[in-house]
Amino acid sequence: MPSIDLRDLLDLEAVGVTIWWLGNAGFAVNAAGPLILIDPVIELQDDADPVTSEVGLPLLSPLPIRARAIDRADLILITHDHGDHAAHRTLPELAARTHALFVGTQRTALKLRQLGIPEGRLRVARYGQRMRVGNITVVPTVAKHEEDLIHTERGDCCGFIIQTGGLTIWHAGDSELMDEHLKVTDVDVLLLPIAPHVFGTEGAIRLANTTRARHIIPCHYGTYDADLYWCTGDPAAVGAGVEDAERRFHRLDIGEKFVIPTR
Repeated sequence: MPSIDLRDLLDLEAVGVTIWWLGNAGFAVNAAGPLILIDPVIELQDDADPVTSEVGLPLLSPLPIRARAIDRADLILITHDHGDHAAHRTLPELAARTHALFVGTQRTALKLRQLGIPEGRLRVARYGQRMRVGNITVVPTVAKHEEDLIHTERGDCCGFIIQTGGLTIWHAGDSELMDEHLKVTDVDVLLLPIAPHVFGTEGAIRLANTTRARHIIPCHYGTYDADLYWCTGDPAAVGAGVEDAERRFHRLDIGEKFVIPTR
């Protein structure tokens, strides 16, 4: 599996937008200089154990980069407060080493406070409420995490539409397919969780084909050596149902990058 070149990741003079899959639902985005991290889970449970993730499960491949290696980040977006998204070792490391602003829903913000993220570096994500960080615009989108509905009507999760460099990137978050999702248009890159407890194969195909996103990158599968329902997903089955998949559907290895020229 590829490892991420730190110089590439942190390149302030980067041309275009580069996206790396970090594993599970996590991505790094060099937005022509600024660095955005989404749901990064990139630390180990124990430094003496190189194969067990901080979520407590064995990794199928080595971490592509460690949080402790990243000394610059601008924006860290967390879709919800579960440990495989709001990571208990990664996020404090990134808070200590970078100046990044952390964004999550109200309950996620509570988790971030518990992890020691300073209040002044937290922003609460509210559906449809636009926020701007430098040249980056972020709009939280609705999500409904079925297993978590005991807490709130929609589970206090979200996705994120990111606009930067003339491109629109949408991480749809951990959610079942909702009517609101099918109304999203003009997406350049769709970061699409495909595990069965969220969009799953059928929902992922429908969303990919309805939005007509130029590029689709599947995630939330193939990271942990476990048969738990949230660790599995079938990218081949999703790709088989995506229209014009040869051009639009990109199955990345963990740590692999995808480069898109800015408009």
